[in-house]
Amino acid sequence: MDVSQNQTECFGLHLWEPGDNFLREEFNENFEKLDDAARVMSGVYIGDGQASQFISLGFQPMAVLVEQSNGTRPAGSNYTLNGGLALTGHPVQKSAGWPVIAVEFGGFRVYRYDGYAGDNNSNGQIYHFLAYR
Repeated sequence: MDVSQNQTECFGLHLWEPGDNFLREEFNENFEKLDDAARVMSGVYIGDGQASQFISLGFQPMAVLVEQSNGTRPAGSNYTLNGGLALTGHPVQKSAGWPVIAVEFGGFRVYRYDGYAGDNNSNGQIYHFLAYR
């Protein structure tokens, strides 16, 4: 039986009253619940100019949003896809077979195409991302 008798409503974290004893297991449970609740990760990657680049996150994302660090998208162009929101099983793509951002096991992949499909891996370009668990 836990020594703490109270828990928070949202995450069920252990709460202690004055005079309660502390159990290390209760602290570990709290930290595990908080870690599981961290649903969003932000980060930066730098394009390497290759046809594709895998960005490892260490977890399976449900969704990834990618944007260039300068915030630009090609003005007036419907040919190139820079940035966007990719979902598991639903990549950002110019058309079938032309993904530009795809969620994969353990992270996501960005693509660079010569021509008009998309470019989320330009050599030296800084990109920002949000990944949702």
